[in-house]
Amino acid sequence: MKQQKVILADQCADIGWSLTEVLAQKHDKRLWSLNGSPAGLPEEVVGQMFARGGASALLLMKAAALETLAARNLFGDRVDAINRYLEAQMTILVEHTAEIVDTVRNISPDALERNVNELTKSSILASFFPRVKATFMLELFGHLGRDKLADILMAFSAAPYDYRAGWPDLIVIESGTMSLVEVKTSDKLLDSQLRFAIGIASPMGFACEVVRLKATKGIDI
Repeated sequence: MKQQKVILADQCADIGWSLTEVLAQKHDKRLWSLNGSPAGLPEEVVGQMFARGGASALLLMKAAALETLAARNLFGDRVDAINRYLEAQMTILVEHTAEIVDTVRNISPDALERNVNELTKSSILASFFPRVKATFMLELFGHLGRDKLADILMAFSAAPYDYRAGWPDLIVIESGTMSLVEVKTSDKLLDSQLRFAIGIASPMGFACEVVRLKATKGIDI
């Protein structure tokens, strides 16, 4: 008996995420555009749809935990703690998870702002996260608060690489509410994205949605 194909709409329904399909111009395997705007990556194109979007919860958690990440850095190097991926640091420093999470839970707004500014000045981080701005990260911190951010980091620490791979592409704050947006051009969520939905998004009460870009007929080249 032929196994029924799993499709994006069914996956979204199963995990309680809304699905919006947007017609866009597909220029090649990676570049898309919307309403005549400049071509870009799918997440950049979808990001244009939202007035207040960007940031990175992973970078925000790193900024809040930076003092302990730097103090426990294997090389004694604060710059390495700034530039190294959070999932790598949480794996290397697994024995210090409680201390790292406690640092986030007790971070002061002033210390958080200093650390955020320090991270956003890193050229290495900027090359990986070009859309991240200090102002939006601080706005995200104000929305989540220390305890929620610490709870997210604790959940993340259970499987750092899995959750990093499945983390949605965009964080959007509109009218005082936050949502996570996964951008798709295919018709299926990855296993890592489903694990994120079950292991972090649902327990944390995050509002999540999927925006799928569909090529306008006659435009593909």
